[in-house]
Amino acid sequence: MKHWDEKIVAMMNGMKMNSVEDGDYGHIPEDPEPDLKAAFLQIGGNPYSFQETELLEGKLWMMLPRTFKPMSEQMMNMKYPSQHRPSTIYTNAQGTINIAVNHTMNPLPAEDLPLFKQSMIQILRRTQKLTKWYGDGDRMVGGREAATCEFLTPVVNANLYHLMLFTSLEDRALICTFNCTDHELDDWQRVASAIMNSVRFEVHDERDAGE
Repeated sequence: MKHWDEKIVAMMNGMKMNSVEDGDYGHIPEDPEPDLKAAFLQIGGNPYSFQETELLEGKLWMMLPRTFKPMSEQMMNMKYPSQHRPSTIYTNAQGTINIAVNHTMNPLPAEDLPLFKQSMIQILRRTQKLTKWYGDGDRMVGGREAATCEFLTPVVNANLYHLMLFTSLEDRALICTFNCTDHELDDWQRVASAIMNSVRFEVHDERDAGE
């Protein structure tokens, strides 16, 4: 499977952000989401329990399935061969469902998030072979403004579903990505959205973050 967030980060480094035009990029339906704090959730016929997991050395917390583990170095080398691989990747036992967090070096003040979102969408539509575009949206995550987009890309014998969330953390772009095969999509799509909404930050004041 290929993962696009690392490639997009590389593209953003050379992109002229002021060249983006406004446009209608679609809308993600507001469907009910599962309660990740429930004792168990039935997902695809299997019971899952979730726990709040510390990421990025305590700067970020996210509700993740207890059975998901950090991806092995060997698997990361196969799936994320470039230097732009996400700093944190959790996966299921089969390696078919992945949750990645990438706190990039790309400057992103919070006020530039709408422009960043439009630029990311244009890059995706221009450079990737998209099987389906579900749309994009805006939401509040952990008290911060964030943007999301959902789409499918083709892989061998399947399509890969991506839910990407973008926000600003310490004035740098934070990209959180959930992906799974389209065979698992019906069971995991709303769970993925709930996982993104569970993000909590421990960095409260960007100006104090480096002190």
